[in-house]
Amino acid sequence: MKKKLIALALTALPVVSMAEVILYGQMKAGYEVSSTKTSGDSRSPYQNGIADYGSRIGFKGSEDLGNGLKAIWQVESAIHLGNSNGKADGWANRDSFIGFQSEFGTVRAGRISNQMKANMDKVDPWEYNNEVLGLGKFTRTGQRYVGIAYDSPEWAGFKFNALYSPRDNVNGGDRNSEYDYGMGAGDKYSIGLNYHNAEYFAKYGFDYLKNSAAMITESGNTKLKDGQVHRVEGGYDANNLFVGVGYQYTKNTSSYFNGLKGASIPVGVNEQGDLITMNVGDHNVTWDNQGQEAALTVGYHFGNIFPKFTYAHGWDIKLDGDKMKNTKYDQIVLGADYGFSKHTTANVQAGWLREGNGYNELNESKGKNKTTAFGVGLKHTF
Repeated sequence: MKKKLIALALTALPVVSMAEVILYGQMKAGYEVSSTKTSGDSRSPYQNGIADYGSRIGFKGSEDLGNGLKAIWQVESAIHLGNSNGKADGWANRDSFIGFQSEFGTVRAGRISNQMKANMDKVDPWEYNNEVLGLGKFTRTGQRYVGIAYDSPEWAGFKFNALYSPRDNVNGGDRNSEYDYGMGAGDKYSIGLNYHNAEYFAKYGFDYLKNSAAMITESGNTKLKDGQVHRVEGGYDANNLFVGVGYQYTKNTSSYFNGLKGASIPVGVNEQGDLITMNVGDHNVTWDNQGQEAALTVGYHFGNIFPKFTYAHGWDIKLDGDKMKNTKYDQIVLGADYGFSKHTTANVQAGWLREGNGYNELNESKGKNKTTAFGVGLKHTF
């Protein structure tokens, strides 16, 4: 009798829609070895070890709010199976957000990938940590911004997205340092357009970065400049054949040239004698520069085996509007994937990269770096 009363009481309770929660992720790592030789110098010691290829774990969920509206959320974190290599630790260091989804599109707020990182990975189908074993140079403009994003529904194969990261999210809330260093606001904007029609695809990504670079004028003053990234990708993926091409133009942002990697404008020296640069949070002011790159990837599926080939080229960059000789690069990656199942894949590949080191103050070439690398790994998704 008691059990019947409990059952009747439960059936009398109002029906509440349950929120859906999904656990997902990827575990992927391998062994990589590489060595670099500079013109006129002996080959450097081999670097080798276990490398993480971007392992991650995530939780995402949604709740039906009625009338076609859903509340959505996601928390995604990196898992380092090798060394972290300076990558952020802790929860929610990858795409993590909360928002609404409806027939009119999706609105999210949180840590969100820009168009280049979220949707433009087809031309770079490699698993790697060392950039020589994949298009790490070409895809360096794929970033995550803390901000608000809109993703449109699909219309006749087209989808549109936009992302805005406000000033104080970019500088980590340290507006005073931005002001003291004369950096201005560092707001970031990203726009993407994707098209898919049967076996063909085309994608365009654009980033606009406020006060991302500077040049020193003849009077010795620092002049701030905004940055831009334009990337276009397209190709064919059907009937076992994959062909993808990409082109990228960057202005006043991170460069593929070694001499500008991590470069930032100096503003002084602190009490300990350390150099202070225009670098606050995720707002880094580099030198005025421009670059153009292109990439081609071709692959063909033979059953479970997917051999593929990539060639990439970066032209000589411009610094303060002047072309710099010996700053271009050429890269080749050759390898194959083997699919054990829908969730488990092995990879093996070799890469070769030649990049110029520019010229010195005496207008003498600083030679080229030639790096060779080899990697083998395993990937499992869940």
